Amino acid sequence: MLMKKKYIYVILVSVLLVVFDQITKALIISNYNVHEYSVVINNFFNIFYIRNYGAAFGILSQNIIFLIGITCIMIYYVFYEIKRNINNNLSIFSLTLVLGGAVGNLIDRIFRGYVVDFLSFRLFNYDMPVFNVADIFITCGVILVIFCILREGKYEKNSSRRRK
Repeated sequence: MLMKKKYIYVILVSVLLVVFDQITKALIISNYNVHEYSVVINNFFNIFYIRNYGAAFGILSQNIIFLIGITCIMIYYVFYEIKRNINNNLSIFSLTLVLGGAVGNLIDRIFRGYVVDFLSFRLFNYDMPVFNVADIFITCGVILVIFCILREGKYEKNSSRRRK
């Protein structure tokens, strides 16, 4: 992918992801009070509006400046990696997912002081941590990044064996 085309793709897809994330959060805020929930699928899936003042699972709660700083550094790093090292379309897509999710949650932290979480699942009689659409993008992006790294490592091993 050409450099300019690559950036246009990353920015366009990231903006679409952020818009989708922010629309879902706006719908929750306008239709639910904090700690209000609706059962969607009994004993499996609920909409449960909470305010997350920390990072994943509420860690680093009340450290919003630190979380904003770390997120900004991570966003810069993702752009840096895309610019310098990444030419594989799947790798670009995976980092774009991470970027879109990170920006979606960053917007919440900057403008609300917390992240809107609302997706609640119960698996094997265990209530999973409540999360949002941006978290889904980040998680899927990280899984794809790991897949790409493992796949590239496999190709490097195979190509180094052929050179011997």
